[in-house]
Amino acid sequence: MRRCQIKSQQWLTIFTVLWLLVLSLFQVVHAEKAALPENNKVIKIASADSRPPYILQEERSGLELDIIRSAFAEQGIDVNFQFSSRNRQMLHFEQHKVDAIITVNEHSGVSGFFSDNYISYQNVAISLANNDLRISDINDLGKYSVVAFLNANNVLGDAFHTMAEKNLSYLEVSPQQKQNKMLYLKRVDVVIADKYVFQYLNTLIAREVDVSENLHYHMVFPASEYFASFHDEKLKNTFNLGLKNIRRNGVYQQLVQKYVGAAQ
Repeated sequence: MRRCQIKSQQWLTIFTVLWLLVLSLFQVVHAEKAALPENNKVIKIASADSRPPYILQEERSGLELDIIRSAFAEQGIDVNFQFSSRNRQMLHFEQHKVDAIITVNEHSGVSGFFSDNYISYQNVAISLANNDLRISDINDLGKYSVVAFLNANNVLGDAFHTMAEKNLSYLEVSPQQKQNKMLYLKRVDVVIADKYVFQYLNTLIAREVDVSENLHYHMVFPASEYFASFHDEKLKNTFNLGLKNIRRNGVYQQLVQKYVGAAQ
C-alpha cells in the first residue's frame, strides 16, 4: 500500500511539471503572436492618387504598392490603400484614420515610426536636347523656368528648397502629366521628375502632344530613399520583416523587372 502511495505521488509530481512546461510554452507562443498583428488583418495605408509606374490607382497596383502588398502578405496581412492628395494623406494619418502613410522621408514632416527604405526614386532635371541647357548642379536650375511635382521643394533637400524659394519661375503642378505637356509645348525649360514616372506619363499624352523630341536627363539629384511611417511600432517591424523576406526570395527584384525593367 505504501509503495502505491509513493508511485501516485511521483506521477502527480511528473504531471505537475509537465503541465507547468506546457503552460509556459503556451505563454511564450501567445506573447510572440501578440507582438505581431493578427493574421488576415486588413490595414489601411494612405497613398498618392497616381504616380505610374510606382502607383497605378485604377488597377490598385504599381511597383510601390505591390512591394508593400507583397511584404505584408508574407506576414499574413492584407492591405487596403486609401488614395488621396498629399495634404489629405497627411491629415488622415495624423487623425489616425489610416494605419500608415507611404512615400515619406525625413523632409516630409510626418510623425510615427519609419520603416526601412523600401523604394528609391531617381529624380532628374529634364530638358529638351535642342535647348542645350547647361545644368550641372541644383543651383543652375535657378536660371531657368522649372516645373516640379507637388511638394518637391520640401522633399528634395535644402539646396533645392532654397532654389525654389528664390526662383520666380518655379512651379509645382498636379496631375503630374501636366509637366510633360509643358515641356514639349515649350512653356517651361526644365521638368523635375523621376525618370520612370516621366517616361510612363509620355505614353498617356502621346496623342495630345509630340513626345518624340530628344531629351537631356541632368543627374543633379542623389537617389531619393522613401519609407513608410506607422502609428504602431510593432506593425512597422512586421513590415520590415516581410520586406527582408521578399528581398531575399527574389520577389522584390521580380517586381522591379515587371514595372521598370524595360525602361532601364
